[in-house]
Amino acid sequence: MTNSSIDGVAEVQDVEAVFEIFQIGFEGAYTVLLDGPPQPEVVQEALNDLPTIFPLSVTVALVGTAYRVTFPIEMGDVPLLTVISTAFSRPQTATEIVQGIASGLKIAFRLNGAITNYLNFREDDISETTLETEFMNLFNIRCPPSLNNQQAAPSIVYINEFEISSPYDETFIITDMAFCGRRALTNSNEYLVNGNTLTAEYMCFAYKITTTDPIFMNFQVQSDEDPPVIEHILLTLRNDSRWHYKCINLREMLEQYSMAYLTVTSFLISRVYLDYYVPSSVMIDTVTLRDSLPVGYEEDNMIMSTDQSSTGLCRFPFVYNGQNRSSCILDEDYMPICGLTPNTKFYCQNSSIEGVRRLFPKYQLLDNSFQITLSAMSHTIDISFRYTACMSPSLIEVLPPTVGQVISITNASKPVDGQYSIMFNGQQYYPIPAKITGSNLANLLQSFSDFGYVAVARAGECAQYSYTIQWLTNGEQPLISIANSSEVRPIDAPMTVLSIRSGSTISVFYNLPNDILRTYHMTPQVEVLVGGYPSYCSNENNNCEFQWSIDHTPTIISVEQNGTMVTIHGTGFSAELEANMISIGKTGSCDVLSANTTSIICTIVNAPSGRQILQLNIADKGLASSNESFIVDVPLLITSFDPAGGDAGGGYQLTIFGSGFSSSALITLGENLCGNLTVVNFTSIKCTVPPSGSMSLIRVTVIVIDGSNLATASGQFTYNTTNTPTIYAIDPTFVTMLGGLLNISGTGFGNDDVSVFIDTSSARVLDSSNNHILVNLSILPPGLYPITVRTSMGFARPLFHIEYRFYVQEVSPQIGSAYGGTDVYVQGAGFENGTRIQLRDRNNRLFPCNIVSIQSNQIHCQTASTARQVTITSNGIHPTFGFGYAWFPSRETVQQGTVVTWYWSSAELRSPVYYKIQQVANAYSTELVPNGFDSGSATSSGSFSYQFDRVGTFYYLAPNIDQSSGYAMRGVIDVVALEPEIMTVETIWDKFT
Repeated sequence: MTNSSIDGVAEVQDVEAVFEIFQIGFEGAYTVLLDGPPQPEVVQEALNDLPTIFPLSVTVALVGTAYRVTFPIEMGDVPLLTVISTAFSRPQTATEIVQGIASGLKIAFRLNGAITNYLNFREDDISETTLETEFMNLFNIRCPPSLNNQQAAPSIVYINEFEISSPYDETFIITDMAFCGRRALTNSNEYLVNGNTLTAEYMCFAYKITTTDPIFMNFQVQSDEDPPVIEHILLTLRNDSRWHYKCINLREMLEQYSMAYLTVTSFLISRVYLDYYVPSSVMIDTVTLRDSLPVGYEEDNMIMSTDQSSTGLCRFPFVYNGQNRSSCILDEDYMPICGLTPNTKFYCQNSSIEGVRRLFPKYQLLDNSFQITLSAMSHTIDISFRYTACMSPSLIEVLPPTVGQVISITNASKPVDGQYSIMFNGQQYYPIPAKITGSNLANLLQSFSDFGYVAVARAGECAQYSYTIQWLTNGEQPLISIANSSEVRPIDAPMTVLSIRSGSTISVFYNLPNDILRTYHMTPQVEVLVGGYPSYCSNENNNCEFQWSIDHTPTIISVEQNGTMVTIHGTGFSAELEANMISIGKTGSCDVLSANTTSIICTIVNAPSGRQILQLNIADKGLASSNESFIVDVPLLITSFDPAGGDAGGGYQLTIFGSGFSSSALITLGENLCGNLTVVNFTSIKCTVPPSGSMSLIRVTVIVIDGSNLATASGQFTYNTTNTPTIYAIDPTFVTMLGGLLNISGTGFGNDDVSVFIDTSSARVLDSSNNHILVNLSILPPGLYPITVRTSMGFARPLFHIEYRFYVQEVSPQIGSAYGGTDVYVQGAGFENGTRIQLRDRNNRLFPCNIVSIQSNQIHCQTASTARQVTITSNGIHPTFGFGYAWFPSRETVQQGTVVTWYWSSAELRSPVYYKIQQVANAYSTELVPNGFDSGSATSSGSFSYQFDRVGTFYYLAPNIDQSSGYAMRGVIDVVALEPEIMTVETIWDKFT
């Protein structure tokens, strides 16, 4: 830099007067709304409130029909002023009257369009700290000075900008974090105003709210001579997650809050803070107490109507440079726009404090990258810095250019870019973006099926990153490895994986051992465990003892058996008959006839036949001991049976009396088994007499077989064939499941007391004679059933069968669409009205085939969709936030065509949570997929269904579930190709298939 100056010439420009609302822009910032034509001093005040002019100033005079603007000579030749107005469809520019020439007395620096203040190196003591402050200010949001600068606005009595030392990194989005400067209040425990001692009429502040909760502020007010009081006041603020600027008339606010302030002469606001319950999703910035409103103050409820365009309605939000915008912004030509279509820009006619009245930095610095060295002797300034995007910064310009020259010495390092794949637990995952943020990497890893919940912290900057991954669940994990890094740039960039600390699957919380809950005793104690937990003994001294004693144990010495009579010898028996309980085998017993302390006599009454173990249990003593197992032999006996004979047609009941009968017993009459056997007890057994094939009187042997034991009755059973009814034929021989009429022809049926059974079901007899029976068959499942005719002369013979038909013979076609609509023809027999057709898959899922027509041998139906139904709920458990803050399951694999239904409810949570489903581009994106699935507005309970017809991976999220942290619930649906499914065709009528 040179240390010289010349006589400068002030730049002069003319702005034609506008007879409608207009704004004047300079170097990327625009004035307040001017209602034309205003007085020159109003235009001058508005221009001097621009952050691109202050702390210098311009003068404005009315010359003819134009406002003549004269710039300070320090600025030299400057760009033309820009005018936007409702009178123009496009921005207009001023006319240069005199081209300025900088004096060189003061010097400024320009970087990416932003200019520092002009500095006087000749007369002022300019230090490295001063220069660093000026350059760092280029990376702040610069507001009109009347908002937050007491030099420009002397009416300000208190100001709080909440600026603190903070790191600069590429994840920092300044427009989200501040209204002016680069930081805002995000902690409700901090004061908005603290220690103010001056009266003020207004409190102004910027705010951004992402919660629906009411916002209360606490004001410490000292009125007249009264002591200070805290007023808890509800504020009406906009909760649309955008920055707004608001000024409150303090007297009007207090008078509306309490009528007591109507009589107050003066008051002082000494302290202001947010209510304790206000969540951290509220941000406050640029708080001032002041006696007058900022220049051109706009009520925040007018903002949306302020940012407008004449060529088309402003579209908010609209995307510009990859970000959603909700107010007018500057395009690459520094012109204000408020909406974009693929081929059209809409130029703003007006813009608010939320639009282009503030100056925004284009880039941000990497943390601690800015270094500056001032050499007064050599008149040089050495500056080094890096942008967060790792791009090479533009060359700094010296203003005026004649006093200095800038040379670039080195270029910034190139950023890492591209993508790579990792190997984890035997699975390869791709792609992993090389410059992904820590939170996005956590979301990406959690979308993989094997990772579980993780927390990821990223360190470093755009040329070199490191990620620390901590598993929140599933402690012990294999080491991640880099599978392929060939797509990472720069080429051959080194990548390594290290294990910092090994986890463990062993729980740090151990079950309390039962021994800790036990007390010391000299005798054994009774302990009851409920669900694995020991119970408490409430007796004195926790004493619940039980002891075994050989002195109290009965003993069997010998056992004698004589038929069913058994004699037991031993010691410790009871003289009371009921106290001696004798078991024979597992289920039998021996009735005690007499007993003393050394001998018991009993008779075997109820016991299964065969060799059985005898056991003795004495009441209040327990089982008797013995040196050997004592065996008794229970005989299988038939003592009698009833009746002694019957009709040759069979079908009536036979009761056999004896001993040793068990459920495994079989009864034969001659060579035929007696059916429907029922064991009444060990001494009685019943069965249904089978028919005899003999045409003459015959006597058969009655035998009971039980295991290896066999008993034969002393007498024989007699079949009587005299006058036995005979069946010659039946018609029809087969029917449908509805049954119908059945004709039975034969002889000897008699004229009354006739019953007909189809298997065990009774058929209603409509008419009968000695030679013919007409019955109405009942409904039965498909099958072949015996016909039993019972008359006054006994059962008719021989045995005839009738077939109930209901079957499928052929299905055509055998291939159809998975989405339904296929015409299916089912050939078979026995089809009636009301018959249904359904398809069953291998997992027993059922799908209807809608009936078109039914004939007795054919059904025409049309298949329904076989789309699978999958349910996902909000009942998952997040390791940090808990129940209700994770989808369950969070990743689901489904086949093409599956309908996924999400269900959510926050009824069981302490405070309402609002869910919605939105499809996003990937596992960590918040950008909605155009025309993707969307459940609509967030609700505390509800459901949403979507059918996935395309193969691929689909990502979704429920945004802002936890408003204080901005946590979003995410999930993944993997859709695989639909596999052919073999279905079973089922024909159903009533309860029969």
